[in-house]
Amino acid sequence: MKPRVLLKCDNVGYSTSSASRNSVEEKWDILKLSLELHAGDRASFLFQNEEQKQVLWRLFLQKLKPKTGSFIISAKTHIHSDDSLWTRTDKKATLLENMNSKLFAKRPWFGGQRKNLETLMDRLALSGRIRHLPVEELSEEQAFRFWLLMLVSAKTKVVLIDRLFSKLDQVSLAFVQEWLESYTGIIILFGEHAEYFNAVKTPAEDQQLKSKTVFNSVFSFSADGQATFYPEQ
Repeated sequence: MKPRVLLKCDNVGYSTSSASRNSVEEKWDILKLSLELHAGDRASFLFQNEEQKQVLWRLFLQKLKPKTGSFIISAKTHIHSDDSLWTRTDKKATLLENMNSKLFAKRPWFGGQRKNLETLMDRLALSGRIRHLPVEELSEEQAFRFWLLMLVSAKTKVVLIDRLFSKLDQVSLAFVQEWLESYTGIIILFGEHAEYFNAVKTPAEDQQLKSKTVFNSVFSFSADGQATFYPEQ
């Protein structure tokens, strides 16, 4: 049985208007975007400019309404973004205090089975006293790894990723790959993330770093906003 559709765009378009002396010009950032994303899909979007990226980001988070077509999310499906996970973090609270939020599962699904949060923290070298530190006192590496922990523990079926995959190191890359391979929701990647794709495609001594997860739907936008779909090669 095919997984159910969680997110659907039907001929979605978004434009902005600018007035000149004698006319009004319509500029389309997004045009003719149609897609169906099922549970388990991995989609990647490539943009010509930042405006296109921000428009689609806000459309998916329902902060904008399309000018044409329809954007449908299945009932009880919540979309979270890497950015929202980080901005909502209480930087003065400890890692464990932040993870007490109802947003996060106590035993997230990871690598094909339920794992305790403490086990995942150990995997990311967030052990011992680090767990009891305020987030604002973490090193840059520790803060990034805590951000990843929040991502894999979030109770959500659709995740938008903008910045998170551009900062992966060997430890966090293996961690993300294992999570991706068994995550039952939808991952939507914004931008090219060359560092991530180069890392997972490069043969490595550590077999965990070899990618088994492919972004099976790639959409590219032209300068005039036209969306083109490139299926998995």
